[in-house]
Amino acid sequence: MNERYLSHLENCIPEKANNYMLSTYSIILEAWRRGLEINIKILLEKSGAIEPYYSISDGNKTHHFSATRGDLVSVEAKELTKNKQTTKELLLKNNVPTPVGKEFDETISDQDIIQYANTLQYPIVVKPLNGTGGKGVIANIKNEDELIEALEYVRRELKRPHIIVEKYFEGDDYRLYIIDGKVVGALKRVRSHVIGDGKSTIKQLIDSKNKKRSALPSLTNRPITVDKETRTLLKRKNYDMDTVLQEGEVFYLKTKNNVSAGGDSIDITDNISDNIKQIAVAATNSIPSLPHCGIDMIVDEKNDSGVVIEINSRAHITQHLFPMEGAARDIPSHIIDFYFPETFNYNRAEANKLYIDYDFIYDACIGRNAAEIKVPKISNFPIVLRRFLITNCEYTEEFAQKVKRLAFNHKINGYIKHLENGNIAIIVGSSKAKLGIFEKKLESLVTKSAPGSEIIRKVRKTPIQHGFHILEPTTNSNESNDISYLKKYSNLKGDYQRLVRNLQSMNKEKDLQT
Repeated sequence: MNERYLSHLENCIPEKANNYMLSTYSIILEAWRRGLEINIKILLEKSGAIEPYYSISDGNKTHHFSATRGDLVSVEAKELTKNKQTTKELLLKNNVPTPVGKEFDETISDQDIIQYANTLQYPIVVKPLNGTGGKGVIANIKNEDELIEALEYVRRELKRPHIIVEKYFEGDDYRLYIIDGKVVGALKRVRSHVIGDGKSTIKQLIDSKNKKRSALPSLTNRPITVDKETRTLLKRKNYDMDTVLQEGEVFYLKTKNNVSAGGDSIDITDNISDNIKQIAVAATNSIPSLPHCGIDMIVDEKNDSGVVIEINSRAHITQHLFPMEGAARDIPSHIIDFYFPETFNYNRAEANKLYIDYDFIYDACIGRNAAEIKVPKISNFPIVLRRFLITNCEYTEEFAQKVKRLAFNHKINGYIKHLENGNIAIIVGSSKAKLGIFEKKLESLVTKSAPGSEIIRKVRKTPIQHGFHILEPTTNSNESNDISYLKKYSNLKGDYQRLVRNLQSMNKEKDLQT
């Protein structure tokens, strides 16, 4: 983390909230920190996809979400944007610039498609009628031979015979996020590449870039891979993986701009022109009841012009939160502001001291131990954070469980961990009054367990996870590694308390029920 990223997400993104789940987690975390009620279910779909669904409520009104899409996005808008041809027709009807093109279903022959493409004049684009993530999109097709190859790949290899053929527009690939008629985030997506330094091989440059990517919660499992496409591009230049690029030389490893395929996301929110913003907003307004979405555009920066190529009603915001270059954009706050404007002026400094145990939620849902989980509301403010270091006291499972019960009984968040040097660390957070009671009882427990022990009190500055947890020892005593803990998750107070009792009485991990 550095100043480019959002400080309120630092040190509070659990492992299972990385990558695909980051969009969902960041929104529910923002809502939860505002004192709103959250119900979450994570389903393993028949397709094999894992999909999160959740509701957010202030007690009077409730809104339902799927990833970033809230229920103020109508069912009609959802269905219209799923079909690229319908989207294109609505854009043209509303005078929003979009590439000229035509839909071809599975009954149309390749030859008929080729004849139409010749009337458009090359270069062109072929893409599946329905689809996300750029899968099956073949851009900048320059001639009939390349078109035949593209049709073979998309219609038969990918088994997506229902396609759109449209005119190719030269420019940069933009993703803009629109909410309530405003552009709140904009990214330029650059295809996967490395830049030479005159010393490192292409392999070394890729390894170095992958290290940077893996450090971002948005890209931990999206490394640059060397595949058939990469090897073909290397061969065209008479390069191999051991080639040393000259200083400043750019070598592209892929032909598409997909971030998931190793591309870079560069924040450009402060640099896009009013004209491009107006096109994106107009595109959003072309779809009935679509208050927020992601707009994909190709932009000719030199001539300040652009075309809309896709509208995504459930656009992920991970790259806005952790771009490869440029500043992060707080899209979750904009979404919650829109759905719950009355929560705008909340005490962020206090709320940021706690974060949600998303690992527990994820595992409980995917393991079918819970159909749905209600997250207990955030603790009352102000929240005091403390670190207790206990010396000359033997760590046992029984002692840890006693501390955990003590924490539950007094609504204390935090964890206990046995350090490598033999000491015991207890990190806690709660109101000053509750913490005072807990500290006195902890002192009594420690004294009884080890009369010669000592409790050293320190201030804790980084956020802690809601609920109370028993962490496994790490190979060193660095608190930065404290998130690596036993998958023997404790429950949160309130709704989670019942789950914990079941867990303890049924072999602690197997038959958790809600």
